[in-house]
Amino acid sequence: MQRRGRAATASCDFQFAGMTACHLDALLDRAWAPARQVGTIGPASTKELRDHARGFIAPAWRTTRPLRLIDIGTGAGIPGLLVALELPESQWVLADADERRCRVARAAMRSVGLERRVTVEHIRIEALAARSDAREAFDGATARSFGPVPELAECGLPLLRVGGELVVSVTEETECHWRNPKLEPATGCVWARSWQTAHGRYLAVRRARPGPEELPRRPSSRRRSPLI
Repeated sequence: MQRRGRAATASCDFQFAGMTACHLDALLDRAWAPARQVGTIGPASTKELRDHARGFIAPAWRTTRPLRLIDIGTGAGIPGLLVALELPESQWVLADADERRCRVARAAMRSVGLERRVTVEHIRIEALAARSDAREAFDGATARSFGPVPELAECGLPLLRVGGELVVSVTEETECHWRNPKLEPATGCVWARSWQTAHGRYLAVRRARPGPEELPRRPSSRRRSPLI
């Protein structure tokens, strides 16, 4: 009994705006209930999702000020909202092409009081990458389950400014894909590093130089001739 009490206390050690992790989890659980019902969020608990989300944080993000980040294909707001809670001075755009998922992400954002630092955009990533206010405008990006590696590379990497990093969760197979030597000449970005925690495996890709102006290409061109 005593051990369980200590474990419960430890799980609530994280604080945000005077709220414990347990309180935040309860608020997010309510906001994310519709997404869980339709399978947008899997069976993992909110605490497990928080633990996994911490792995996305590149070291420079804890010291860079100001910090503008984007969560690509955010779905219900994972991991963007959870990393935003961990980095209280960061500004975020959570972008997704599905309006229903964006509504859930907005509800979750409001439930934990992040309206001043987080914006949810219903938009395709390639359309966002073509906008002058977004192209090469972000210090970093996260992507948890956007889709095939070539699609994420072509549509997501144009959002990074020089020195910015895209952090993705990977398997052994997708990590090998990101290490493709074609990545740098095709996108202006390079593999930076990989790491693993008890909760996941991650990889960072860094923008080394301005990217090709023609990216992202039309969907038909991307399908016919993947970048990497």
